Amino acid sequence: MLLRRVLLTGMLAFFLIGLMLPSSILTLSPIPKAHAASHPIRLAGAFYTGWNGSNPGPTITVTKGDTVSLTLVSGDSAPHTFIIDVDKDGVIASPNCSLDKCSPQFTNTANYRFTVDFGPGTYTYYCSIHLTSMIGTFIVPGPDYGASSNPSSLTIPQGASANSSVSITSLNNFAGSVTLTSSPSSPPGLLTSSFSVNPVIVPPSGTAKSNFTISVPAGTSPASYSITVTAKNSTTFSHSTTVSVTVVIPDFKITLSSPSLAIPPGSSGSVMVTLTSLSGFSGTVSLTTTLSSPGPQLTFSPTSVVLSSSGSTSSTLSVSAASSGAYSTLVPQGNYNVNVTGTSGSLVHSATLALTVGSSSGAGALPTSAIIGVGIASAIAVVAAIIYFLRRRPKTKR
Repeated sequence: MLLRRVLLTGMLAFFLIGLMLPSSILTLSPIPKAHAASHPIRLAGAFYTGWNGSNPGPTITVTKGDTVSLTLVSGDSAPHTFIIDVDKDGVIASPNCSLDKCSPQFTNTANYRFTVDFGPGTYTYYCSIHLTSMIGTFIVPGPDYGASSNPSSLTIPQGASANSSVSITSLNNFAGSVTLTSSPSSPPGLLTSSFSVNPVIVPPSGTAKSNFTISVPAGTSPASYSITVTAKNSTTFSHSTTVSVTVVIPDFKITLSSPSLAIPPGSSGSVMVTLTSLSGFSGTVSLTTTLSSPGPQLTFSPTSVVLSSSGSTSSTLSVSAASSGAYSTLVPQGNYNVNVTGTSGSLVHSATLALTVGSSSGAGALPTSAIIGVGIASAIAVVAAIIYFLRRRPKTKR
């Protein structure tokens, strides 16, 4: 019972103390997301060659909030220091190390680690012992963004359009509005373009996208073009990305299921005619045929086809060598060339079918059995005529 009273009394006291505390103490601020990257860097210093063998030394670029781990080496066994002029009071022998970044003096090897808690800006690093022969540039970039396009190259038929996605990506925690513009194509052409979103709002450490549509009018000359997209915010930042465009003429091709066809006299056969769209062609293609010489009958089913963009379709070409007409004229045997033509506006393409009716040894050639039959029939006819005339001859009186 006593323990219960103690617990209740404690809880009540804690509640009363909480009511008396300022609201600022009770409110917990959100912990910001940290940008943390570690950069191990090795610098060898010598008064006669500078940092890493050059003067000025290599440019060092890091982001605010990053950690730099320096391995410092004396290349000439002389004493050196590494100083970053953060307060920008100049390259001096006695830097203000309460503001500047100052390593300990080293004559062999030393490790110096610090956090980049200054910037953005461009600063000078140097040796405070060798002021003119050991200097370099230290850059802490500010918030910025990058521009890119995907895909960066497009193939577009005349009279069509295509899309590329333009991405604006935050760098160093940039956030804000970015306006997109597109330049005229190079070389100059009739190409037009538009953005689905403009301006775009870039979130911190994020990416904003806009659909970039490029349209090619029907009269645009087939060639390679490029359009530059410029992304600019309200300050001085401006970045660009380029989209390459290849303009092509829509077309189609015609193919046969077989390049040749052989049919017996009085019979028929067929081949499949396939039309295939090229470079985004769409439309109606009419089919016709021409023969190298009159004879077989040719028909299409259907006589015209409708092609969709990037599609294909077929028609059946039927060939008949059967007798036709009032007097049942036989189709001459032999070899024929059938020219199959597809036409759509100014576009015309053809394919050739090698057609054989009967034997392929030559037009009008008769088989050996037919020749023997004709010879036998002729011999029988001659014998019959002789017998007939002998019977009709007058008898001689004795």
